[in-house]
Amino acid sequence: MEVLDIVVSAVLSIGLTYTVVACDRLGLSAEQRARGWNGATTGSALIAFAPLCIVAHFWVTRRTLRGVLLGLFWLVVLVALQLGLSALGAAIGLPWVLALVVLAPAVSTLVLPMIAAALL
Repeated sequence: MEVLDIVVSAVLSIGLTYTVVACDRLGLSAEQRARGWNGATTGSALIAFAPLCIVAHFWVTRRTLRGVLLGLFWLVVLVALQLGLSALGAAIGLPWVLALVVLAPAVSTLVLPMIAAALL
């Protein structure tokens, strides 16, 4: 069960971080998209450093203090979502892994795009 916990946690972290990056890319100008990472670099950063790479993504695409602050905001949101889902799983008596698997699609498809739309 411990291996499953680690795998699901990693997949969730990468998936939520990818969702934020993908939603952000939709609102970027052509110049900002050109400055952004290509697919291989994005994938490597997500696998190796999710969710920490979110700060670097916002810096690379915006190159302003506002970009760094936006990246830090999303880092806090992603970590809070993961911790919140973990606490919810413990509160309802499910192993936190099962709570994450059940609730992650709803969070990534409903909550994150709403937050992104409000900020952008």
